[in-house]
Amino acid sequence: MVVILFVMAFVVGPGLFFLLDRVAERHWPLAFVASLLVLASFVLRSDAYLTFPVDATRVFLSVTLIWLGWVVVMVLAARALRQAVSTPRARRLVRAAGAMGTTVPWFGFAAAQMMAR
Repeated sequence: MVVILFVMAFVVGPGLFFLLDRVAERHWPLAFVASLLVLASFVLRSDAYLTFPVDATRVFLSVTLIWLGWVVVMVLAARALRQAVSTPRARRLVRAAGAMGTTVPWFGFAAAQMMAR
């Protein structure tokens, strides 16, 4: 499980960031997709208090949807910052920082796992 999350955070996340940053041209569809991903995650876990014991598949899917929403939000934030800067070097730096930002949830997961031991 930890290896899957690590690969998702450090390979799939930045790759998806670069793909979405190149492909999508408008901002509002990305914002709509991010909202739908988070909403789908909440709907998936809306009956969390009823499921006992916890269904690990639904939890993993819910967290994955929230993480995908995070990646899309990072694309939107990087685009907004790139519009604010004018030099090509600053634009590349913002793009790299956005890709690195997709890995931030991994550190929260690692900290939670460390505290649980």
